Amino acid sequence: MTDTTPLRKTSQVARERWQQPHPSFSSGRDPRSSENAMLVLFYGSLEKAARYGWLNAGRTLVDKTYLRILWTARALPGNGLSFDEMAARLDSFIRAELQPQWVQLAQPGATERDIRAIELVETARLQLFGPASDADAASEVLFFLCPQLPVFPCRGIGAGRYAGFHQGCLQQLRALKDQDECPTAGYGQPRERELIDTLLAQSDWWPRRLLVEELRPTFTS
Repeated sequence: MTDTTPLRKTSQVARERWQQPHPSFSSGRDPRSSENAMLVLFYGSLEKAARYGWLNAGRTLVDKTYLRILWTARALPGNGLSFDEMAARLDSFIRAELQPQWVQLAQPGATERDIRAIELVETARLQLFGPASDADAASEVLFFLCPQLPVFPCRGIGAGRYAGFHQGCLQQLRALKDQDECPTAGYGQPRERELIDTLLAQSDWWPRRLLVEELRPTFTS
C-alpha cells in the first residue's frame, strides 16, 4: 500500500499558502500575498492586458508592489536591483517575449511547451537579472506570470542548468498528477476567480506546486 502521508502533508502546506496571506508580508494581513492572489496579480494582469490590447496608460503591466510581494512570500534574495527597475525590465520582457505570442503559449503540444518554458526561463534570467544570475528568480516570476507553461520554480540552479532541472521535475511530476484535487479560487472579482479556476482545471499548475513543496527541503540557497 502506498504511503500517502507525505503527499497529504505537502498538500496541506500548499493549500495554506494558496488561500492565506503570507505571514512575512505585512504581518500576514495583506490578502494579496496568498498564492491564489499572486496568480491574479501576475497572470491575471497579463490576461487583462491582452483583453485591452496591451495598453496600460503608461504604467508597467506588473506593478512593482506585486514584485515586492513575490520576493517576500517566496523568500527570494536581493539582487542589487530596485523593484522599480525590476518592474521596468519585466515590462520590456513581457512586451518583447510574451505579448506577441500570448494566445499561442497555451496551445502547443507538450514537447513544444517544455522547450518554450526552458527558453523563457533562460531569456528572463538574462534580461531581468543579468548573465551572472542563477535561474531562481526567473523561474519564480514565470511560475506566476505564465502558469499555462510548465515552469518549475528552483533554488540554487546556476546559469545553463535549468533545462536539466526541468527534465528531472517532469519525471517526478507524473507521480503527483491526479493524486490531489485542485483548490478553488477565493481571491478577486468573479471574473478573476473564474480565470484562475479555469487555469487550474486545464493545466498542471497545481501538481507542479505540490512538487515544488516536496522538493523544498532539497533546495539550497
